[in-house]
Amino acid sequence: MSTDPASDNHRQEQLLVPLAAEDVAALGSDGEQLAALFATALHGLALLRTGPVSAAELAVAIEGATGLLERLEAVRDASLRQPAAKDISHADLAKAMHLESRATAQSRRRTLLRNPVSDLERWATGTAG
Repeated sequence: MSTDPASDNHRQEQLLVPLAAEDVAALGSDGEQLAALFATALHGLALLRTGPVSAAELAVAIEGATGLLERLEAVRDASLRQPAAKDISHADLAKAMHLESRATAQSRRRTLLRNPVSDLERWATGTAG
């Protein structure tokens, strides 16, 4: 990622996430929401690396990281539910999920498919009502 100054007035730097225009259009305000959560998580990481952190700062970092993780998990789970995901071998699925065992990948997929689609999975697919 490259960095460019966001504003000379505030002396902040901005991380740029390269996305195609079509992706930005498809994401709409959800992309901005994810970017804000990601920024909060990165700020928390920076705080952890640079010195003493207050309980309030930690709470904000935890909340941002948790919100981001929940949405990322929903993207993964919604992807696993897609019809094309049936064509992914358990070995390839284990590799994609960073698991050592294809049996674990198979078990996780089965468990997911037994559960109803979550609200955040509907959010991930753009079908939340």
